[in-house]
Amino acid sequence: MLTIRPFEYTDDDYELLAQVERATWSGYPDTVKEWKHRDAIRDPGALFYRYLVALDGNIVGSGLCCETWWSKRPGKFQVSCSVRPDFRRQGIGTALYDYLTGRLAEHEPAILVCRSREDQADGLRFLAKRGFRQVMRCPISRIDVARFDAARFADAARRVQTRGVEIMSLAHLAAANREWKWKLWDLTWELSQDVPSSDPPTRQTFERFEVRWLGAPGFNPEAQFIAFDGNRWVGISSLWFPQGEPGKLYTGLTGVVHGYRRYGIATALKVRGITFAQQVGARIIQTDNEENNPMYRLNLWLGFEPQGAWLDFQKDLGTT
Repeated sequence: MLTIRPFEYTDDDYELLAQVERATWSGYPDTVKEWKHRDAIRDPGALFYRYLVALDGNIVGSGLCCETWWSKRPGKFQVSCSVRPDFRRQGIGTALYDYLTGRLAEHEPAILVCRSREDQADGLRFLAKRGFRQVMRCPISRIDVARFDAARFADAARRVQTRGVEIMSLAHLAAANREWKWKLWDLTWELSQDVPSSDPPTRQTFERFEVRWLGAPGFNPEAQFIAFDGNRWVGISSLWFPQGEPGKLYTGLTGVVHGYRRYGIATALKVRGITFAQQVGARIIQTDNEENNPMYRLNLWLGFEPQGAWLDFQKDLGTT
């Protein structure tokens, strides 16, 4: 018997959710702590429904429908259906998707968005059958930290110094600047507007930024590198420590503000981050970028190797 029940925000349900998602998205063993943090960062006033799917009493899937907090737009909602691989092709995903879209019907949805991955053939067929179209491709790439030779990129560091720009860890800057949180908030917003997206981003309040960024389980100020020119912060490259993957780091936002580009600052920031990874004994740094983003080409030049891609999809209701 198939049942779909509301998610209960208990440790037990979070563990069941984590088990389903680990089985669905191989290579991303997110922990209960990380899932709890994702729920903590959402706008408490925004629409958000999460469900667990049971077959004969065993949890085999999870579902989500919510407002897109990162890019707010009337009638725009995210939908996510995860079914364990060993329980697919039994109508579970269809039942879950129909349940979620039915739940949204009273809110007059105009756009549905979701994400899948190139290696998820079942999921890609599922989305195509329901009228979703791909709107963005974000290749995953990773670098073997031990094989990286920083000396190859010494010229970039010299160019940055000649320009009068310095690079230091956020931990170092925070100790000397009482306004560091607000400077980081401003810098990340300025840079995030240039990150390729299917819709313009929506700025978070400072309070939500504190929870989302500074309160994240993988946040470490020693692993966040800032480029600055005098009192102005002009670039960042951030590394994050995934809780379920010892020896691995993720690159978050990397970028340089307008007026400071083409001086090798982004390269110097990335090199500083990889050198840090070597110092702390990390084996791998992984990231993903939109395929036409210059940052993706920079990563490949540094030695990152492609590992498939995330795919973003959209369905315009009433036109498909």
